[in-house]
Amino acid sequence: MPPMPRTAAIPGRKAHPSWGCRPSTPTCRCCGPSSNAWAADPVEAWLCLAGGNALGAFHAGAWQAIEASGMRVTRMSGASIGAVVAALIAGSPPDRRDETLRRFLSRVGQARPLTGRRTAVAGTLAMGHPSMFLPSWPGIWEIMPGMPPDSALFRRDRMQRLFRELIDFDHLNNGDIELTVTALDAETGEIVAFRNTDAPLTVDHLMASTALPVLFQPVRIDGRYFLDPGTCENLPLRPLLDRPGDALILALDLFELQKPLRPTVDGVACRAQELVFAGQSARIIADCDLTGRRFRHVVLSDPQDDFAGKAFDYGRTMLEHRRQLGHDLMAGILREVASVPRLAAEGSLAGGATAAGHGARAG
Repeated sequence: MPPMPRTAAIPGRKAHPSWGCRPSTPTCRCCGPSSNAWAADPVEAWLCLAGGNALGAFHAGAWQAIEASGMRVTRMSGASIGAVVAALIAGSPPDRRDETLRRFLSRVGQARPLTGRRTAVAGTLAMGHPSMFLPSWPGIWEIMPGMPPDSALFRRDRMQRLFRELIDFDHLNNGDIELTVTALDAETGEIVAFRNTDAPLTVDHLMASTALPVLFQPVRIDGRYFLDPGTCENLPLRPLLDRPGDALILALDLFELQKPLRPTVDGVACRAQELVFAGQSARIIADCDLTGRRFRHVVLSDPQDDFAGKAFDYGRTMLEHRRQLGHDLMAGILREVASVPRLAAEGSLAGGATAAGHGARAG
């Protein structure tokens, strides 16, 4: 097994050197939900949200099911779109979190052109997204003789404005949820954890966590350049394992490890993308000691979405479809976990188009 990337805190922040990797012991039992099935098993929940661009609508639906269940989420970690969804949640008052997520999906959702899905994704990758990123100049044309160099293919001023509009960073940094946003140090290869209980999080941290290499320019924070952590560690699980606890840990992932291969160019490209990210998750989970942890690995699995460009498909219909998958699968998982109050085994459950989904072990 190849070594995992090192995880570090930025200079001046409290370090979390033991990310992952020790058994848990019980903590306070008084921090649980006050109603429904969870009243009989009052434990807190910690959420880990992986990256996957437009697939992150799944996270929004899962949160809606968690919120409806009455569980109390006290800690969250996010990478890339997972960091954005987590910030939208933590940066809103409890009674407005669902509204904020719906506003975000509405703002980034696009109408499907008559020419179809593939044309829409190709257009996004060529011409950008009107609510989030537009072509840079010279951008890709820097390859031509005499052109000056550029740092990325797209500029994200609109994405930054959207984050500022929808996220109350004062509430995020002073609210009831501990939030950790991860990013990749472009020069050292370290996965760096930015945590709101160590120092205030800003829009720059979200821009850093979503800085897809080449597409978007690296983000400079405290003299260091950062990129999207999905390059090395797309599932930000280890920051949640820096302390003991009996919290229910829900790790939401957007790419599945085991799946039949469709032997076409698009099918192989889609499968290669899934293996890159799902393989990371499998190694991360295997590298962590989850003994005694109440852990569930929740994976988006959608046979209808077997397309290499799916992570850049912002079609309104597809976003709503993924949101509904997340809601239905998480609602089913919470019913299952509530029926076994002291569940303490590692597990992985992949979900399809029904709430029940289908089972799978993490590799």
